Amino acid sequence: MSSAVTKRYSIKLINIIKHNNETFSFDFKSSKLKEWSEGDSSKIFISIKGQEVGKKFSYTTLPYESHIRFTTRIRMNRSEYKDQLSKLKIGDTIEITEPQGNFKLLREKRPIVLLSNGVGIAAVRSLIKAYQRNKSNIPIVVQINVDSTGAIYKSEFDELMNKTSHFSSYYTSHRGEFYKRLDHEIQKIVSAYEEDPYLYVVGSDNFVSDIIRHLKDVGFLDCDIITDAHVSSGGSCGCSISGGCGCGANLI
Repeated sequence: MSSAVTKRYSIKLINIIKHNNETFSFDFKSSKLKEWSEGDSSKIFISIKGQEVGKKFSYTTLPYESHIRFTTRIRMNRSEYKDQLSKLKIGDTIEITEPQGNFKLLREKRPIVLLSNGVGIAAVRSLIKAYQRNKSNIPIVVQINVDSTGAIYKSEFDELMNKTSHFSSYYTSHRGEFYKRLDHEIQKIVSAYEEDPYLYVVGSDNFVSDIIRHLKDVGFLDCDIITDAHVSSGGSCGCSISGGCGCGANLI
């Protein structure tokens, strides 16, 4: 029995943004794909030596922003997949799978803490935009990112922080600083709110595993910690570095 065919959408590249020497955003338009949610992802299909390869990328934007954006690293020492992605030109058309995912904002009157490394901030941005548009049943949002190469979307989040008293955004340059900020913010939230926070974690396998271990060490339970399924129960998404893994945070 053949498996069900996954629905695909055609999207056209309309803009490329260079955030720094190795971080890029690709903006697309589609006449068919009009709906997706925060935390969703799709596989982007690229042809490599005549073979179609699909890798998963998180949506950085929401539908009301009127374009589809994926933000990712493209390093000098890149996979064949990322190399072909970097060669896309304005006007090129590619295909992606139907958006899906479970990395959604929980509106249960509990604080939310968003933890990411590197371009995991891409998935986090969609969550923040969803909160910005609808703050119901979310008393406070705190985002903390660690990235030694730069602070992607920092100015945008700083602007929101200036306008919204219940949103805070912090960028750190190394893990030590990250953990110090994380523990400080958790202590503030626990002292100020009756309900413990939900903790969203997105990033590399190593980052997600380390953060989950730390959160459990300070007393949080599995049900308090939400991941984008890049890793699950100590496992991996199964993508290889040579394959140009784009899961969740599009890290490689």
